[in-house]
Amino acid sequence: MRITDVSVVLHDRRTDVLKVFAAPDGRLPMGVLRIRTDEGVEGNNFVSGPGPGAEAIARQIVTTLKPLLVGQDPLDVGVLWGRMHRVGRNVDPIAIGVVDVALWDIVGKVAGLPVHRLLGTCRDRVPAYFSSGHHDSAEDYAEEAAYWREQGWRGYKLHPPSATWDERPRGPISADVEACTAVRAAVGGDMTLMLDASWGYTYPEALRVGLAIEELGFDWYEDPLPAGDLYGYTKLKQQLRVPILATELTLGGLTALPPWIEARATDALRGDVVIKGGITGMLKIAHLAEAYRLNCEVHTAYNALNNVATLHLLMAIPNCDWFEVLAFNPAGRYGLEHLSYGLARPIEIDAEGNVHAPTEPGLGFGVDWELIESAPLGEIT
Repeated sequence: MRITDVSVVLHDRRTDVLKVFAAPDGRLPMGVLRIRTDEGVEGNNFVSGPGPGAEAIARQIVTTLKPLLVGQDPLDVGVLWGRMHRVGRNVDPIAIGVVDVALWDIVGKVAGLPVHRLLGTCRDRVPAYFSSGHHDSAEDYAEEAAYWREQGWRGYKLHPPSATWDERPRGPISADVEACTAVRAAVGGDMTLMLDASWGYTYPEALRVGLAIEELGFDWYEDPLPAGDLYGYTKLKQQLRVPILATELTLGGLTALPPWIEARATDALRGDVVIKGGITGMLKIAHLAEAYRLNCEVHTAYNALNNVATLHLLMAIPNCDWFEVLAFNPAGRYGLEHLSYGLARPIEIDAEGNVHAPTEPGLGFGVDWELIESAPLGEIT
């Protein structure tokens, strides 16, 4: 089998029900990667934000990565992953992650098995937690957390008021503590809570907030300091009992993470299939964490097919406790449109808050081509 073509179909996604960072006008352009083969098997993945955007990533894939792929056997995922990384200085890491997932889609389809079976299935379900957008009041967070608890979900994570996703000035950290306190009061002690400060605190602020959520019984404290502040995280972790999650945006992927483990600067590794090298890259990171008996909590994957890829990964690693659902809902809305947008059928979460392992070959979720083609922005070939 050989790869014959690589292209990206662009789609003009528009929404008036989401509050997404970097999309104040409601436009979320995305693309569908198509890797075609001479045996008629096609691998797909979605291209979207974050980073430079769908069109820019698509052009990097077609310009820089396509020449490395065409004519090659798509089943040689490890070989192709290595080749793509050797030209990594010329492309955004997102481009490599997007391609890797589509290659795994082909491998699973050829084998007639879900991707997680090829990775080594170790479970058939994992609990989901709801990851909030940025809200203006503590009551908004409390109402949202209570709603998802009523739906059977067992976890909720705040992106607090100070962690703005637009150009507004940061608010006071006292509002962050107020929001965390309100959420705990609303859901009681039997719902797992997390805080993601989105790299925004100074060290004194991070310590103050960390001590507060420690008393509230939060399960983890994510990215309180700038992404590369190894020294600060090491010092902060020495002062807090609440587990700290860093390394989500750490540049360099697998090879950048051992210093964080050696310095005891984080209680778990963090990353996603988009910016950490696809399924292949995140599998390596998860195994690194496992070797040190650490969890590897996998981050949301920004779009629906990458969310599916995350599901396959989670079913094949024992050291991730949660599936993150970042729905970008504004206060008062409770939909899950973003989780499954562009799929022929939705990702479902059961009444106990679990998401189940895909059962169809490859990624196991087809593309809703009627939707994609209803708002075309062209094709990059």
